[in-house]
Amino acid sequence: MSLSLPAQTLRSVAASLRQLSYVPTSWQALLGGQSQQIREQLEPLLVEMVREGAHPKLLALVLERLADAQQERQRERDAWSFVWSGPEPLHARTADTFATVDQLIREARSSLIIATYNIGLSAGFRELLESIAERLADGRLQRVQLFFHPVQIEGRLGSDPLREIRRWFHTEVWPWPAKPLAYIDRRLLAGTSERCHQHAKVVVADAGTDRARALVTSANFSETAQRHNFEAGWLAREPWRANQVSDHLQQMVAEGFFLML
Repeated sequence: MSLSLPAQTLRSVAASLRQLSYVPTSWQALLGGQSQQIREQLEPLLVEMVREGAHPKLLALVLERLADAQQERQRERDAWSFVWSGPEPLHARTADTFATVDQLIREARSSLIIATYNIGLSAGFRELLESIAERLADGRLQRVQLFFHPVQIEGRLGSDPLREIRRWFHTEVWPWPAKPLAYIDRRLLAGTSERCHQHAKVVVADAGTDRARALVTSANFSETAQRHNFEAGWLAREPWRANQVSDHLQQMVAEGFFLML
């Protein structure tokens, strides 16, 4: 038998059951003030349990445990939200990728991690990057890490790829004095013919704190991806999940998979 009743309703009925010192012959008095939906779900369960010999306090305990389970399921539902990119109004009933990223960045109090394949250089995204640089400069953010692939110049890295990527990053991408910790896939320097790139798209805010949140998405950190392409992702509000993303990236840095500019 499946119950879809809110945890608060189950706890309320359980509290009434705990006040009983006898098993009633009818549940009308106990459930009379409840809605028809509640009565239709609870009365068959109570009747069946009494038939198996349950007394009021055991009935109350079962309802309390069911309430705990409902509460945990609701907490899990609230911990995730679907995030979508695409032209309006096709994604009107879901969270918008750009708005979600903008909110994560704006509300971050201590740190940001951004992983992307392509860094968008449109006016809107340059404003977003500049706002991060300003917060780094005045101490509102203590740490920003940016993992990216220099897709705009990958065909002209020359004999010294690291120097060319640094020059491009500091002049074209991030010209402001307060710099993030910027990382590239070390394989870029190996000259391999295989197209192996940093391709993850992630934004983590306030990793290592009880405010940590993470967006894992198919969308690049660019206006085209976040406002026009069809892209999908999930926003995780549970700090331990967000920290899992952050910890994985830190481990990859520690093991040399990413090289800091």
